[in-house]
Amino acid sequence: MRLTQQQLEAHLWGAANILRGKTAGQDYKNYILSLMFYKRLCDQWENEADDAIAEQEKQQGRAFTETQKAIFRARGENRFNIPAGSQWGDVRAVSEKIGEKLTEAMRAVANANEELKGVFTVDWNQPAPDGSGKPLIPNEVVHALIQHFNEHDLSNRSVPPDILGRAYEYLIKQFADDAGAKAGEFFTPPEVVDTLVRILEPRPGDTIYDPTAGSGGMLVHSADYLREQGHHATSAQYFAQEMNWGNAAIGKINSVLHGLEANIAAGASTITDPAFKTPDGKVRPFSLVLANFPFSDELWWLKPEQQTDDKKKKDRLKKEVFSKEGYKDLFGRFGRGTGFRAPPAGYGDYAFILHILASLTDSGRAGIVCPQGVLFRGQPEVEEETGEFDDDGNPIIKRRKADDEHLIRQALLQARLIDAVISLPLNVFYGAGVPACLLILRKQRPPERHDQVLLVYAARHFRELSNQNELRPQDVMRILVHVQAYGDAAKVPALVGQHSQRIREQINQREQEEVERLDAEYAGFAERLAELDATIAEARAGLARLKTQTEKTKAETALRKLESQRAKPAAKVAERDERIAETRRRAEDDRRDIEQVGSELGALYGDPDELLKHTRVVSLDEIAENEFNLNIPRYVDTFEPEPRVEVREALRALQQAESVLCEAEADLGKLLRAIGYAE
Repeated sequence: MRLTQQQLEAHLWGAANILRGKTAGQDYKNYILSLMFYKRLCDQWENEADDAIAEQEKQQGRAFTETQKAIFRARGENRFNIPAGSQWGDVRAVSEKIGEKLTEAMRAVANANEELKGVFTVDWNQPAPDGSGKPLIPNEVVHALIQHFNEHDLSNRSVPPDILGRAYEYLIKQFADDAGAKAGEFFTPPEVVDTLVRILEPRPGDTIYDPTAGSGGMLVHSADYLREQGHHATSAQYFAQEMNWGNAAIGKINSVLHGLEANIAAGASTITDPAFKTPDGKVRPFSLVLANFPFSDELWWLKPEQQTDDKKKKDRLKKEVFSKEGYKDLFGRFGRGTGFRAPPAGYGDYAFILHILASLTDSGRAGIVCPQGVLFRGQPEVEEETGEFDDDGNPIIKRRKADDEHLIRQALLQARLIDAVISLPLNVFYGAGVPACLLILRKQRPPERHDQVLLVYAARHFRELSNQNELRPQDVMRILVHVQAYGDAAKVPALVGQHSQRIREQINQREQEEVERLDAEYAGFAERLAELDATIAEARAGLARLKTQTEKTKAETALRKLESQRAKPAAKVAERDERIAETRRRAEDDRRDIEQVGSELGALYGDPDELLKHTRVVSLDEIAENEFNLNIPRYVDTFEPEPRVEVREALRALQQAESVLCEAEADLGKLLRAIGYAE
């Protein structure tokens, strides 16, 4: 049976529900995702072997014996090799110590395939922390998971790669929603990633790199964009590094499922131990870099194993890696000879930005998610009066050096590397309440933009959800039109038309997928309700045919029992219908807003004063006058005016309020007189 994407999603999330709460913290996501991938590998291995055997039998005109089939399977002529004794059936055949067998099988598969090294990082046989010797995940729970996954074949025969890839991304999103603040370690909202990808427009031949990859979403979205443009995903090459082994494993699985053949390095810091280097020890350059690095990391200069609470140890290490000139970078990214100051020890933002810059080819471009502090932190060089005077009576002036972050930002601007800055709404990232922005770097910029920077204030428009905010399709459209027009009003109509059509199709597809997802989620309740309704109808019809009172009483009792059983599935189906109605209402609102936003953008670019409230192309001369401070409110009018009030309506409201007050005072006087407190 071929599974729909929604059926597969419901099935996979059902496995998560079995394991939730039975591992340490949010680690259960790694267990579920790796188990799903292992099952996929095994099922696809069986499928490929069956197809190859069938082809050989057809060519030879005879059926193979089971022994011949086993010999053929052992040749390993498959995309991935599943060693004997490590196949799904081998794990399923075990009844005791299933976790031990499952871990052994996964490791054997990883060892047999170079591309899968580092994919299976979880230990299903990990002992419980109480010293009892029992596994953290009980045998019966592992058995339940194996039985659950055994319900469906996950090979191409039942689940095409594109459906499995989308379902995997859905599962990562669900885990992110479940993880809350910690989700920021492995997940960037897809709307933000899509915005960056569409600004930078991946091309065939690109080498695409993410230095802090998390679950690999930046790479996957780049591949999706290439496919959308009619190219194969592998027309570009993909590289990434991720310090957390578990997150890197999720990213590797994501890469394999989407057919990217990505090279993802794991287990080391991009700053202290960059994985991709040139023969002379510098960082390797790439044509396109996308990143969402850890905001304001205080320990960016330490290797993961050195990050400790021991202050003496940290102070000693700091002396080893910092000199008077700052951090001793061995890879030519900042410090002596690079033109860029070393970042301060307390903030790692510019360490990542300068690493990304050093990782760009001469024509490279980058899109980076940053805290807005990188736009204005750090003071320029200043001269201050000390309050003292020299022998001639002149005030003594003290010169204070410029801060490192100020000097780095100034150098980036003077080198004409910053192409655009986009401020984002608050709380669009998991666990990051600080204001964020998108920083666009380009090594080669059009001559007319050489001495300019585009600033976009996109913080006004978003959808408010219960726990965080979300960029809507129409909000992404606003950003893309502003960035791609770059102040040129003549480009706006074509851009609006291009994005309006694409985003309408996107909204329609998301609406359909969400409705189908809800149908799949509530399918069991809907089926149960239909069964009960049919049984109740049949019972009522039979009741009319009964002759004796005893028979009728018994049948009425049975009917009431059936009707009471109907309450729960009926409530669930009503809940489904309300959620579907809300999904359709939201999609309709978004479609209507696309038309409205298109009209607004056209009007904006015809009204320069109004446009200044949203975006502005600023000259480097003006930025220099502002001491290289890029805080967007310095250049774009972000002030939110008070709603306009009609004087006539305000006076009428005041009169009504005074009338209500007089009536209340009169009523109070009556009450006080009635109880003798007033004359």
